[in-house]
Amino acid sequence: MISFFYYLYIMIGGDKLLKGIDISRYQRGINISKLNIDFVIAKATEGIGYTDPNFKEYMTASLNSNKKIGLYHFARPDLGNNPKEEANWFVETIKPYLKKAILVLDWEKDTSNTIWAQTFLQTVYEKTGVKPIIYMSAYPANNINWEKVASLDFGLWIASYGANTGAPGIPPKNKYWPFYILWQYTSRGYVSGYNQNLDLDYFYGTKETWDKYANPKGEVIPPNEETKYQVGDVVKFNYLYKNSYAEGKVKSSIHTGTITRIIKNRPAPYLINRGSGWLSDELIIASDNNDFTIGTKVKTIGYGNASADGTSNRAKKGLVGTITRILPNAKYPYLVSTSTPLGWYKKEDLEKV
Repeated sequence: MISFFYYLYIMIGGDKLLKGIDISRYQRGINISKLNIDFVIAKATEGIGYTDPNFKEYMTASLNSNKKIGLYHFARPDLGNNPKEEANWFVETIKPYLKKAILVLDWEKDTSNTIWAQTFLQTVYEKTGVKPIIYMSAYPANNINWEKVASLDFGLWIASYGANTGAPGIPPKNKYWPFYILWQYTSRGYVSGYNQNLDLDYFYGTKETWDKYANPKGEVIPPNEETKYQVGDVVKFNYLYKNSYAEGKVKSSIHTGTITRIIKNRPAPYLINRGSGWLSDELIIASDNNDFTIGTKVKTIGYGNASADGTSNRAKKGLVGTITRILPNAKYPYLVSTSTPLGWYKKEDLEKV
């Protein structure tokens, strides 16, 4: 029986190519928007519990520059891990990118354990409705029996470098699959805009083909309505973006602020202090929701004073407002305001709302 993807391959002529790279934390700092490539495949997870610290940044940059995306899991059967548990870890981590990304099992350890690989692939398929592909070098692809995996229509991404000069050599042979989807042809590639070696890949298909692998049923992708942080959260950071599209990253003169607005489904959805700048999840290095900063919405649970030094009239309790100014060394350091100032308060007289 001919597979759906083999049929798709034949229908597009079998001669269309997309050019791309695969990366992990070792390429941190790469400016994806400047690269003349069609796709980026990034490492997301490894084993059970490990997440690549840069993959979300890579995905955001790729999507913002209209590049196709893929995500891979580095399998660790050599550690005695259960394939279903590793599959669950992968799926939970990459949920925001489902139906957008091609999913991949990176198969480099204990390569003869085909049952482990098959179980992982089937588990991911059952949980997502997306058939992942398997990455491996040409030797295990041709010298280990992959007949069952291939018959289940889990595609192949093959690695074969030849002399590994940076240019493609002779395409590798393939014994068990009717064709391979991707060919990683060098680990010493060069792409203008990045001055170090890269893994370079060909994808045999069009952008529409890519979308079929990522979202085989063509499902409408619902917007992600959840954000990691909420309005009122106090967060710490070193950099800010100039807008919610994650453009204009600059070093910040302040390092703590309150989230005062959220625009969901933007690369940098969090507005800080009503206008200091915008943050993405990746730029937030810590959060402390017991702290107060400018922009924190509070209720006055104790009495304050009309003056920061405490020499004026008493300010009321039971009011709700926002901290608009802080004088750290003052007797009453926090100025709480609505459209007009309500008074100055001590920290113990305030409660976040």
